[in-house]
Amino acid sequence: MKRLSIYVLYLTLMSLSAYAAQDRSFDSIVSEILSNNQTLAARRSSAKAESLNAKAENNLSDPEVEFEHQWGARDVGNKWSLSVSQSFDWPGVYKSRAKTADYKAKAFNLLYLAEEADMRLRISSTLADYIAARLQLQLANDINDNLSTLADKISLEFKHGEATVIDFRKIEFERIEAANRADAALKLSESLKYEIIALNGGKSIDLDSMTSFPDITMRSEDFYIDRHTAEDPALLASQYLNDAANQTVKTASANALPGFSLGYIHNVEIGDHFNGIKIGLSLPLFSNRHRRAAALAEAEATASESIEKSLEVQRRVMTEFQSASSLSKRLADYDRLFPMPDDGSDYLRLLRKSFDGGQMPLIVYLYEVNYYIEARSTYIDLLHQHTLSMLSLSRFGN
Repeated sequence: MKRLSIYVLYLTLMSLSAYAAQDRSFDSIVSEILSNNQTLAARRSSAKAESLNAKAENNLSDPEVEFEHQWGARDVGNKWSLSVSQSFDWPGVYKSRAKTADYKAKAFNLLYLAEEADMRLRISSTLADYIAARLQLQLANDINDNLSTLADKISLEFKHGEATVIDFRKIEFERIEAANRADAALKLSESLKYEIIALNGGKSIDLDSMTSFPDITMRSEDFYIDRHTAEDPALLASQYLNDAANQTVKTASANALPGFSLGYIHNVEIGDHFNGIKIGLSLPLFSNRHRRAAALAEAEATASESIEKSLEVQRRVMTEFQSASSLSKRLADYDRLFPMPDDGSDYLRLLRKSFDGGQMPLIVYLYEVNYYIEARSTYIDLLHQHTLSMLSLSRFGN
């Protein structure tokens, strides 16, 4: 147990020593994948289109051109007319619509940034999954190599009558199981690698530096709540959408005021030319019915959604913080359990040395190896889960 403790702590210190160099590489790879991600590129164009559509709603109506020609009796002659007119809403409507479009444009931009933050977290989490898979693969390969050499040794001894058939079968079973674990670990690692390539827009990417988890400093719960509340783009977007909904109520009220049209007329009748203007007035007695009530209902809905979004952000942060805190305590238990190593000895090598020296039978050796596998695998999983929680907490800066 003591030797296992020494070896696991040795692995811990080796991982921690690589954190500083790894962290920069981790962030640079995340940024590279983010810049090549096709889903995000498509969403970027959609956000621009949504902003332009919001502004397009505040355009003037198209001008109208009318031409009229009438034929008269032979002794009277013909007459024709040409007119150009333009319709206008009440002047305050355009200002109100402009404010609504501005709020919506800001909200759409923030919603894109929220999707970008979500995609960055997805990429970071997938890279963390890949690192964990590689560490598990390294563990599986170490065990596979160890048991393969031992199986070869016992197989040779069995042929010379120096090992029992039971020992031969035991080591063969363990060797096959170790090979299966290594194959499964390799399959998972390769699957995650292909997923990362897909996130990178189908482009290959060098992941050789992804050998240890990034080091992220843990802050207080209040720090994360304040940071997410102040910087979460989705939450800020919901506030702008709420402002846009309230402004729509004002627009609906302004739409209740009359609109008007102004036009120029040119008539030609019996050879005489006439120039003039025409002015029209539209009374929105029917077209604006229920619009203000609908806008008020929409504003109430968006206000509730904004509050719900804020509560959801706080709940998410508190959940992740509690998870990270719990995992930190469990990792700290490892630190308190395992003393500082004095020679950094390889635990598997020590076990093998004890077995080869006749200090333990094969069944005990295999038990110790399996115990070591479980302990180290659990440790890697704890580091993995802790990293995922910290990545979520630190998605808006640390």
